[in-house]
Amino acid sequence: MTDDAPATTTSALQAIRGPVAAVHTPFDEAGCLATEVIPAYAAHLRDSGVGAVYVCGSTGESLALSVAERRAILEAWMSIAGEDLRVVAHVGSNALPDSLELARHADSLGVDWISAMNPTFGRAADVEALIGHHAQIADAGGGRPYLIYEISAFGGVAFPASEVVAASLGRVPGFAGLKFTSSDLIQLQLSLEMAAEHDLRIFFGSDEQLLAGLVLGCTSAIGSTYGYAPEPAQTVFAAFLRGDLDAARIAQRRIARLVVPLLRHGVLRTGRTLLECAGVPIGPPRSPERRLDPAERALVLTELAPLGIRGLGPGERTAC
Repeated sequence: MTDDAPATTTSALQAIRGPVAAVHTPFDEAGCLATEVIPAYAAHLRDSGVGAVYVCGSTGESLALSVAERRAILEAWMSIAGEDLRVVAHVGSNALPDSLELARHADSLGVDWISAMNPTFGRAADVEALIGHHAQIADAGGGRPYLIYEISAFGGVAFPASEVVAASLGRVPGFAGLKFTSSDLIQLQLSLEMAAEHDLRIFFGSDEQLLAGLVLGCTSAIGSTYGYAPEPAQTVFAAFLRGDLDAARIAQRRIARLVVPLLRHGVLRTGRTLLECAGVPIGPPRSPERRLDPAERALVLTELAPLGIRGLGPGERTAC
């Protein structure tokens, strides 16, 4: 990594506005990695106007993957990325040595940002212990811009996000902000206040509450629905920026209606089905998750049909 790489990549990601796709990991029918799907996946995102990807996060089933698989996935994305498709590499793991290896690997590939969720096994006694953990990962990443992935729903230890931000300043090399996937809007506000003061970014991570995040001050978001149905979110962003709150609310309700069947049938496996319907042969989820059965798939598609989402309408489904 060159000495000016962190500043360059920070500038590139600071410029990102709008939805960032948390991407799924492609598997074949035997459950093996299918990296050959990634160029078509990237083409789909580019065609949809999505300019950045978050690789091997929770949507990417990172904790169900081996280190070798995660390296191969990131290499595949980096081989087709460019100025029009930026890459955030999630390297979080319950095993710190794995995170360190993945962070070094991500740095060697020249990713734009590195990110890690809190461990979901093992309990940090306090914020200082947690930040010490992230500091080691960020240091292994060579000081590249580093996002802490705040997602308490995954069962790991969590502390108030604003305390995490405050403790990270000056301690986590390259600390650049949070991927904030939480419904705690008090902590979002406090984190955004510090982000403005210290030139950090808070990427909002709750698709179904996107407009609330924008109103409070977020300017970009990372989410799974943006990989197969970004248009409603893009409409929310555009309407909000021009000050048309009525249009923003209408578009936000489309996202809410999109998310309802995801929550009912399982966000991961339903999202993969919708991505296949949009034309990307992403394959089944990793065991023990399973595909939607035909009856479940029909129910989901019938429920979503009235939303008029590009690629998911009855006449547009290419592989469903």
